[in-house]
Amino acid sequence: MSPKTPTPKCLARQEKIKAVALELFLTKGYHNTSLSDIIKISGGSYTNIYSAFKNKEGLFFEILNDVCREHFETINSKIAKIKSEKLDEILYSFGLSFVEIFNTPQSITFGKIIYSQVYSGDKTLVEWIKNNQKNFAFNILVQCFQKQKNAYLVQNAQKLADLFCVMLKEPFHSLNVLTDLPPMSKKEQERHVKFVSDFFLNSIKEAGKIYP
Repeated sequence: MSPKTPTPKCLARQEKIKAVALELFLTKGYHNTSLSDIIKISGGSYTNIYSAFKNKEGLFFEILNDVCREHFETINSKIAKIKSEKLDEILYSFGLSFVEIFNTPQSITFGKIIYSQVYSGDKTLVEWIKNNQKNFAFNILVQCFQKQKNAYLVQNAQKLADLFCVMLKEPFHSLNVLTDLPPMSKKEQERHVKFVSDFFLNSIKEAGKIYP
């Protein structure tokens, strides 16, 4: 027997629960937010949460799904507006959008929650990562690299996209999450993205000479 399609009223209630939970997670922290807190403000019930999300952890990952999709669409829309096919312009635009996202209080708070999930030994995060690869921003770069004339970029699109994103994000994001290092300012973000983009492009050129 197939599950029933949620009614518009039910979907609206779920969105309200997620909106309230997100606000509480960001202000009070994940561990300091209880289901009763969420229910009290959202007007939902334990039954609503258990039937739609199973538990607080399931609710968090549903919110994380939404956030990842939003980030993916934001970056993708900015890349789509670039009329030039020059790789340096694509990388710089991608980098600015990507770094800006990871320097928001929301992303830093989510990072703290994700780290806590890792250290709890729970396998839910591992499963979530496996099931949500399509919503990760590096896929945008993979597609861009595969359209380039450079054979080295095309052949190594996946690895290079992963590497570029790591270079943009680390170690700053981990330090923001683990040590409460302040996020980078706009100027710092621009300088960082320019450095990483230039370094990456020069490395690609050199690698292309060695591995034509």
